[in-house]
Amino acid sequence: MLTLVTLVALVSGALGFAWTAQWLIDEAERRRLGRVVAQVHVTDAVHAALGAVVAPTVARHRGRSWTVTIGLGSQQLALAGRLTEIARQALGQGGQSVEVVFVPRPEYPASRHHGLLRAA
Repeated sequence: MLTLVTLVALVSGALGFAWTAQWLIDEAERRRLGRVVAQVHVTDAVHAALGAVVAPTVARHRGRSWTVTIGLGSQQLALAGRLTEIARQALGQGGQSVEVVFVPRPEYPASRHHGLLRAA
């Protein structure tokens, strides 16, 4: 009889562990999908207002505000204010704060494309 009790305890423990692991995986996936949706929302808002000038990335850590990172070239610095406004409007609903970070984006000369392979 002791072996049956041991078997039931082991199965119960394994099921509890599996349920907890699945819950943690689901939570991580839910957070990742939330970031993807936010990034698409900001990108769509920027592209609707200004065209395809930048590709923002969005991140959020527990207990912190949204962080939108946008790479700008030296010719695009005049867009910084408008991009900040667009990102805050896109993600700032419900009183959520949004931090916008601009990082330098290197300018590539047009002749740089010679190294790319083109499909025939």
